[in-house]
Amino acid sequence: MKIIYGDHHRGHAGAEELMYNRMVPMFEKPERMDHILRRLAETGFTDLSPPAVHDLAAVHRVHDPRFVRFLETAYQRWTTETGIGGFATAYVFGMRGMKQVPGDSIQAMLSCYTFDVCVPFVAGTWTAIREAVDVTLTAQALVAGGAPAAFALCRPPGHHASQDLAGGYCYINNAAVAAQAFRDQGAARVAILDVDYHHGNGSQRIFYDRPDILYVSIHGRPEEEYPFLMGFADETGAGAGEGFNVNLPLTKGTLWSAYESALVTAAARIHSYSPDVLVVSLGADAYKDDPVSAFRLESEDFIRIGAAVARLNRPTLFVMEGGYAVEALGVNIVNALSGFLNL
Repeated sequence: MKIIYGDHHRGHAGAEELMYNRMVPMFEKPERMDHILRRLAETGFTDLSPPAVHDLAAVHRVHDPRFVRFLETAYQRWTTETGIGGFATAYVFGMRGMKQVPGDSIQAMLSCYTFDVCVPFVAGTWTAIREAVDVTLTAQALVAGGAPAAFALCRPPGHHASQDLAGGYCYINNAAVAAQAFRDQGAARVAILDVDYHHGNGSQRIFYDRPDILYVSIHGRPEEEYPFLMGFADETGAGAGEGFNVNLPLTKGTLWSAYESALVTAAARIHSYSPDVLVVSLGADAYKDDPVSAFRLESEDFIRIGAAVARLNRPTLFVMEGGYAVEALGVNIVNALSGFLNL
């Protein structure tokens, strides 16, 4: 399997996030990639290539160009307007009754275009975002060109980002950009299988009223888990998209037996949809020791997830999402790939 990876994500580092009553270093950090790269090398996955450079046309097919421009300029505007360094984040978010239109100030833009405090901007954030897009589109082109599978090892992740909102460590929705690219290049139907522990609210929002891109997610119950306000089982699509959004929320403490049942349901829906291509939002935070999740999957269970994806027998693009138990992250991600390849 061809793996696309670039090293420019490392500049997106050094910020903190609020965890309950204290500020802590971001769980989404460059070291995540180091553990994956190390495990890939240890297990013989040596076919790594750097990304080709792409323009923003494919991104603008999914995201509001004004939002994209905000992402590009946010940190420079922050330093210019505030006169301070550090990291930029909002302290007010849009609420019902407020105008959802960004003003000219960086604080107004942060309030309008982000929905939580987990998308800080530092000097290297935009470079990392752009490279994640390049990584994803380079891997997508391989699958569109006939490769049976490819892995976009990108950072930062993307599935919480919607058309004009960043949050949950996510700025550009890499999986959504890839799915739309497949459609634009001739695929009649695309399915996204999201196995990240947290619901991909951005992916759902982007494709919610469309029948040409099926979104299926297995995740923690939104009543008790981030992102809390989306991901319920009764959210099944709207208009022409009714029936093409499938949420399979599970309780805290879920073990493989319950997870497997949801995965069987997900696979059956994807099989009946018969997509031309499958995009897998590959998060590994369903792992038992992940610091920001509450499922109880073992490392061996990720082999089973990969094997279930393989049985769908579709051209498959894996796109890296979450997973924050960094010591085990490489094992869990490579297990999923190995299960897919029946290694």
